[in-house]
Amino acid sequence: MPAPNAREVGLRVAYQRGLSRPRMTQQQLADRAGVHVGTLRKIERGARGASDAVLSAIADALGIDISVLLGAHDRSAGRVRAALPGLSAVLAAYDLPDDGPVRPLS
Repeated sequence: MPAPNAREVGLRVAYQRGLSRPRMTQQQLADRAGVHVGTLRKIERGARGASDAVLSAIADALGIDISVLLGAHDRSAGRVRAALPGLSAVLAAYDLPDDGPVRPLS
């Protein structure tokens, strides 16, 4: 999955801030996330990228998972994650012989 650009992340931050109840101002979100309000404004406008640590702090302040801000809600990724236990079991049992006759190594 390609890395999200600063504009997309900024729009998601602003959107999620608007969804919060009660609605948070930029100053309130900046205070809760521990970032300067000017930095938050630039992030929301897409004028500045944000590090993973800053995005994590913003997501925690909003009470959401960081994947929401990164746009990592890929349906195929969810299906793959759901299939992993079954695939792991098949791979783990692959080397085990059936109950039938076993050929000698020589």
